[in-house]
Amino acid sequence: MSKKRIFNIKVANFLISNGAELVEIRTGEVQDRPERQTFLFKNDVKLSEALMSYKNNSIA
Repeated sequence: MSKKRIFNIKVANFLISNGAELVEIRTGEVQDRPERQTFLFKNDVKLSEALMSYKNNSIA
């Protein structure tokens, strides 16, 4: 299964609320900021649609 990493919690929350499947949350992957979380999503059609929706909403 292919995964996509998202580093911003606001983006992650938007994706989840728009149907993207959260697979895992990790800490310690961000260089110089070990307390930051990394959100791993299943890289599928739902994620693509949610990312497009985020892009369209952030432009407007």
